[in-house]
Amino acid sequence: MKYSQSQIVELKGKMIRKINALIDSAVKNDTVDELLKKYGIELEEISYATGVTKRSKILVLGQLSGKKKDYQKAAKTCGIEEGNIEFMDYNEIEKFGVESLKGSLKYSDIICGPIPHNIEGMGDTSSFISKIEKTPAEYPKLIKAVANGRLKFSITDFKDCIASTRYYEIFLAGF
Repeated sequence: MKYSQSQIVELKGKMIRKINALIDSAVKNDTVDELLKKYGIELEEISYATGVTKRSKILVLGQLSGKKKDYQKAAKTCGIEEGNIEFMDYNEIEKFGVESLKGSLKYSDIICGPIPHNIEGMGDTSSFISKIEKTPAEYPKLIKAVANGRLKFSITDFKDCIASTRYYEIFLAGF
C-alpha cells in the first residue's frame, strides 16, 4: 500500500508518541536496560549522539586527493553547509592534540583519511585511529575514508563517508 505524505506525517507522530510513552514507562519502572536490549540499542551508541546539534561540525582529517573546494562542494551536495564541516590538512594534524576531541561536542563526527603517525596526545597508542577505537563512546563518531583498501579521500568515497556521519543521520536523513 502506498501512503500519502500526510498519512506518513501522522504515522511518524503516532510512533514518536508511542516511543516516548515506552521510554517514560521504562524510566518509571526502572526497566530502561530491558528496553534498550529489546531494541538492540547500547548506551554507548546514544551517549555521544545526544550532544549532536545543528552547530556541530564534521571534522575532516588528512590529505585530500584533490582540491578542498571540490570536497566542500561534494559536502554541500549532501546537504552539509560549509560552516558545518572543517578540514584539517596533513601538516596541521601533527600539532593537533587528539585529547582535545575527547568529550568535545564541537564535532559530531571525524572523517579520517591519510594522516601522520605522530600526533600529539597519542600516549602509548600506536595510531590516532586506534586511540579513538579504544574508547569510541568518548569521541565523535570515527569514519575511515577508505578507497581501494587504504585510507584515501576520493570524492565518491567522501560522499559515502558524509552519509555515514551522525550529523547526516540526525539532521539530513530524516531520522
